[in-house]
Amino acid sequence: MRYFFLFLLLANNSFSQKLGFDIFLFGNKIGQSSIEKTIKNDSITSYTLQSNSEAHIFFTTRKISLHYDIVYKNSLLFSSYSEHNRNDERHTTTINRQQNNTYLMKRDAEAFCLKPEIDCSTVKLFFAEPCNTQHIFSERLGEWRPLKKTGEGTYEADMKEGITYYYHYKNGKLMELEMKKGLLGSVYLRPKY
Repeated sequence: MRYFFLFLLLANNSFSQKLGFDIFLFGNKIGQSSIEKTIKNDSITSYTLQSNSEAHIFFTTRKISLHYDIVYKNSLLFSSYSEHNRNDERHTTTINRQQNNTYLMKRDAEAFCLKPEIDCSTVKLFFAEPCNTQHIFSERLGEWRPLKKTGEGTYEADMKEGITYYYHYKNGKLMELEMKKGLLGSVYLRPKY
């Protein structure tokens, strides 16, 4: 019986880590995000992200939801599904690794071929500091974005549409993600305690 339980433990060799974040705008909580990382058999890592927020700004309501399903195999991106909803506007991006070490990406109605292989993308930044301090791959945008280290445990990434992301880490742990768009102010993700 003891060997049977050991067999089950080894056969289901997986580790899971789940993080929760609250989303703030102008000091008010407007939503939450949860991100789960699961490692299976040391070669496959999957990430699931779910985020929902609703804000009332200048007599308008903005509802935003994000959903990611991302798989890394042998430390390289294997597949990614990203769905981004803003009010009634929906955008999806899918990325799948091909036999020739390229990726087929479909963003809404467009299709592209991507190179080179992707080893570091934005979903990983919830769990550790960037593995590359020059650029980061955005699963939602389906493209590499510039990244720079601005201080100890602080990184800045420009993510298009005039939005800049500021990642703040302490002892390798993400303590705050600030998303800033011009003069409109910042939205903050902060860990739940």
